[in-house]
Amino acid sequence: MRDIVKHPDGRRIPVAPTLGQVFVCADGCCCGRLQDGYLPVPRKLYHQEWERRRLRNRVHLTIGGCLGPCALANVVMVLFDGRQAWFHSMSTEAQVLALYDWIEALVRAGEFSPPTAALAAYRFTGSTWEERA
Repeated sequence: MRDIVKHPDGRRIPVAPTLGQVFVCADGCCCGRLQDGYLPVPRKLYHQEWERRRLRNRVHLTIGGCLGPCALANVVMVLFDGRQAWFHSMSTEAQVLALYDWIEALVRAGEFSPPTAALAAYRFTGSTWEERA
């Protein structure tokens, strides 16, 4: 099912809704900045796994700028089914694979569930309205 959005130029654009979105901080003031003592962000791996697992039309991937808090570095936020989960220090292949394993489980279930044990140590509360992790 697509939402039809009227563009300012009058065109009607069909927009496919997604189940969720993954935001990866990679271009901010700290994340991935080796010169500042932070670990690299595995940008290529995030994109490869997103493509390999065929998540494109179900969970959108955005690799971009600062999500904060900078003291934690290499921050990722997952939005799914109207819920969010924040993770810090996401720098290794094992962490990225665990993240995508969890996201695939969310897609199969069609609803949010808490992150897996493999991600628990990296989860934090990023917004005032969410329960403490």
